[in-house]
Amino acid sequence: MKKLFFLLLILFVIGIPVVYAHCPLCTAAVGAAAVSAKYYGLDESIIGIFIGAFAVSTGLWISRKIKKEYTKFQPHIIVALSFLLTVIPLYSIGKESIYLPVLIAGASGSVINKVYWINKILLGSLIGSLIALLGFWVHMFIKKINGKVLFPFQGIALTLFLLFIGSIGIYFLTR
Repeated sequence: MKKLFFLLLILFVIGIPVVYAHCPLCTAAVGAAAVSAKYYGLDESIIGIFIGAFAVSTGLWISRKIKKEYTKFQPHIIVALSFLLTVIPLYSIGKESIYLPVLIAGASGSVINKVYWINKILLGSLIGSLIALLGFWVHMFIKKINGKVLFPFQGIALTLFLLFIGSIGIYFLTR
């Protein structure tokens, strides 16, 4: 039985077509990082960073895979839907919230202090999605300037590096 399973697994891996999109490896790496962060008991905002990045990476991958444009802003819509369809179901696993103090100028020139509570998963997802978009943009910018990637798996390396830097920043801010 084990031999049959491994034979089917090998045939499945061999049959996977080559994809030149924002890539399945980036998506898998970010998803694995989110699961690892949860497994090691990291803060929910850090888990949210990887969830948001996973959602955006999946949306970018799918939007670049679809060659025909059916509507204006199709890639943007796909990325936004991917974010919403990934983050909203996972939003409920977050049990912790963080408060965000906001200073607002009043009508008479006085300063009003407001405090808003936001779920850590949601906050991390928003930050992670922005970091993933930044990593994708930097990767494409380097590719455009040089006409090629500088090193193998450049997109993965840049995205994960930026995500880990962002996670370290959030870790120290929430302590």
